[in-house]
Amino acid sequence: MGQPKAPATHEKQMVALGRILQSLREEESLESLVAATVAHVEAAFSYTFLWVGLYDRVQHRLQGRGGLCAQGSRFLKQQIVLTPGDLMEQVVIQQRPVMVPDLRAEQRVGEWSSVAKSVGVQGALLFPIRFRDRCIGMMLLGSERWGISPSAGERAHLSLVLGSLAEAIDRLEQVQQRQQAKRPEVPLFALLDTLRSLPSLEDRLKTVAGKTQEFIAADRTNIYWIDSEHHRFWQRVSSRSQSRITAYPADHPQGVTFGIEEVRGFHQSLQNGQLVVIGEAQSSLKMPITGRLMEAIKARSLLAAPIIFQDELLGFVAAEGDTPRIWLEPEKTYLQGVARLLSLAMPLAEMEKTLTQVKSDQFLTAGIVRSMHSQADWRKTLDACAVELKQRLGVTHLLVLLYDAERGGFEVTYHSDKVPLRHARTPWLALDDVDWRMLEQSQAAIAIEDLEYDLKLMAWRDALLDMEVRSLLVCNVSLGHPPDGLVIACSNSRRHWLPTDHSLIEVVSQQVGLILHQWQLQRQAGQQDNLYDTIQWGLRNLQRTFQPDQLEQVTLSHINQLLQVPLVALVTWRPEDTAAQISQHLIRDTDFGLQVHQPIPVGSDALINWALQTDGLLTLSLEDLPDPSRQWLHAPTDSKLIVAALRTAPEHSPNAILLLADRSQRRWSDYHLHILTVLVNQLAWSRRHLTLVEMLTTQREELEQLNWYKHHRVEETYRTLEACLRRLNELTFQKDGFSSQRYQQTLRQMGGLLTSLNPLMRQEQWQLHTVYETTPLVSLLSRLLERVGPLVQKQQLWTKVHNDTNLSLGGDIPKIEFVLHELMAASCRRSQPGGRIDIWCRPLDRRWLELSITDHGTVNPVLLEELSGGRSEDLLFPSALDQPPGLHYAICQTLMQQMGGEFTLSKLEDNRIMSRVLLPIASGTPVEAVKQEGPTSKPFSRQDGR
Repeated sequence: MGQPKAPATHEKQMVALGRILQSLREEESLESLVAATVAHVEAAFSYTFLWVGLYDRVQHRLQGRGGLCAQGSRFLKQQIVLTPGDLMEQVVIQQRPVMVPDLRAEQRVGEWSSVAKSVGVQGALLFPIRFRDRCIGMMLLGSERWGISPSAGERAHLSLVLGSLAEAIDRLEQVQQRQQAKRPEVPLFALLDTLRSLPSLEDRLKTVAGKTQEFIAADRTNIYWIDSEHHRFWQRVSSRSQSRITAYPADHPQGVTFGIEEVRGFHQSLQNGQLVVIGEAQSSLKMPITGRLMEAIKARSLLAAPIIFQDELLGFVAAEGDTPRIWLEPEKTYLQGVARLLSLAMPLAEMEKTLTQVKSDQFLTAGIVRSMHSQADWRKTLDACAVELKQRLGVTHLLVLLYDAERGGFEVTYHSDKVPLRHARTPWLALDDVDWRMLEQSQAAIAIEDLEYDLKLMAWRDALLDMEVRSLLVCNVSLGHPPDGLVIACSNSRRHWLPTDHSLIEVVSQQVGLILHQWQLQRQAGQQDNLYDTIQWGLRNLQRTFQPDQLEQVTLSHINQLLQVPLVALVTWRPEDTAAQISQHLIRDTDFGLQVHQPIPVGSDALINWALQTDGLLTLSLEDLPDPSRQWLHAPTDSKLIVAALRTAPEHSPNAILLLADRSQRRWSDYHLHILTVLVNQLAWSRRHLTLVEMLTTQREELEQLNWYKHHRVEETYRTLEACLRRLNELTFQKDGFSSQRYQQTLRQMGGLLTSLNPLMRQEQWQLHTVYETTPLVSLLSRLLERVGPLVQKQQLWTKVHNDTNLSLGGDIPKIEFVLHELMAASCRRSQPGGRIDIWCRPLDRRWLELSITDHGTVNPVLLEELSGGRSEDLLFPSALDQPPGLHYAICQTLMQQMGGEFTLSKLEDNRIMSRVLLPIASGTPVEAVKQEGPTSKPFSRQDGR
């Protein structure tokens, strides 16, 4: 345990403590601070060994700075490397004192155990020297006695003294850092005053290079400039000291030069305004680019700041080192500052050069405008424009491309110099979506400085490289809109395009766009005239043509005349047919042919089905067709085809297709496709109109013949019956009473027949007439069963009437009987032999009676659907209601609706077929309460009464 050397009063201790604290505040060197602290601890405590070490955070070690040792000072300056688990590392990290009972036997103190044996130290105290939360170092206090244990007062004393020492050391470090730190703002302000008085750019560059070399003290300072024509960096100014400054000429650079494409990442970083730092264990570039750059400038460390004027990279200022170096923040700030000073201090000569270029651009633009107003030949206008652009921009080619909507690519409409024929005459490939959106959305010209490395316009790279193009400027003639045309200025060498180049090509592109737009308007006006004539032709032929065949022939001839195609044909079929035929065709070239008489299967032929599945025109190649379709169509290899279905309303089914064929060189323009669409639509509607008129006319003739036949048959029947009645009347005078009775009965029956036919003859010659009558339900059902008796007996059917009540029906009784007879007869015909038919009667209210007929037959589901939902709106499409029994069901349904009733045919859940009729009850007839049993009350069973 360390104890004071002699009993001292509290006042003496406080005086000594005050003196050391004041001394620590006043000392200005590290050695004096350590010596004063060691002297105070030696005087205040009885420790035989003292050692002060300062902590080096970078190397993680303690550096001896002084102490007290009887054996000499060779142990006081040694370095102690801290290792994990070491007690000294624990003190540095935790910043708390550690007591060691026997330093000689402690294994966690490293080499201090051997030092303790040499100096005779046993007990030790490891006390941290800390300021705030930072460990400055450590003091080791050793004693010859084993197991020292300082009191709380000693710890407080040591903590106060060593804390003051740590604060003093921190203060010295701060002063030293301030003295060593570089302050870039001072030389920058001085440089700004100097640059203000210099007249030329070269003088300013030399001054900046010299001042930068003086401040940063690199091995050399260089200023590099961009050569946009040769696409490279060249060393413009170099400085190795304030007095050794060299400037190199622009025309014949003798210093360091390297291509931009070699250091593309470095160039991109500078263009983005970034500071490039390459030094010891740090680099802001990727390794391959860093290696090529450092090899080009022959340096191992680099600090480069861009010189940017009006968003254009002019060059960069570089501080270079021959050895790896850590660049300080003040150096980085200074270099960025001088680069920005150069950007702001562009000389008047550069501004005058810019003004000269602007005047030249204005003359070029005005020349184009004058040419547009004075020359009709647009090619001469573009020739004049190309000459001016070559002189102004130094380009080798000027191309004008026009978008080809038919192929999706671009066509070369103008080229200033010789272009390979395969590129001048063949449309250029369609651009991918990324390039298309880039041209559509860009509000400025797009530059490609090196075509080999740039990914833009990949579809045209081969064509451009074949034309020996290495860099280009491309601009949309209508900025911000889909590219209808493009102007491309090409150069045979890699180059950097200036903002003034962009602006000039943009202005020229807009002027060229006006020329192309006027030409397109003239062409569209002519196409609109032809389209108007086509519509007029269609209307005239619709009014003059009355036969479908004649209409088809005239339309095909007109299409052939407008489009000049070698083959045009019309393939037609009826809705119920399975095979189509070539009804009309026109062939003007013997290389094209058709098998006119060969049936074409509608369901399997690819050409017909593709046309039916396509809404509009379908363009194909002959090689797209399978072999079955090519059996009836013959054409040269790679022939182009257009096929279209003749469509009208969406609910109408097409029954014809139009086919056009031409050679592989044919290109279908938008105008051709549009006018063909109009003609196909007119043909479809006109043909349908004439077909409907023809069909309805035929049906009317057939109905008139049928009605005439039925009317005359009734007249004949009436005449025959009248003659028979006269003869029977003569027989009534015979004496035989039985014969007379029979004859009278027959006479009454025949008279009743004549009476019933009389309204038919007078009132129903051409349309039905309703006569209100009443009849008991029982009598009506009795007559119904009597009429269908032969069918029931033939099929051996079992019939039963359910819930027949004493009701009277009112309405047109003969027509009601005919409807019920038709439904009952149909039920008998579709029932299996030995089957069952049920007739269900159920009053719904005082006005209506529901009569249902159920059987176990089968009915076409399509018939049930059309009978309930109505037939298709396409009257030309086959329907189940066109032929019996569907036709009879439709007539029955119409008759019941005319009489205010209802008829439905449906399939029940137990697969029975139900014919349901709603019959009117005669007015004033009481409705008895009957059991509400119907056909769906319970499933039918063969044991029910059989």
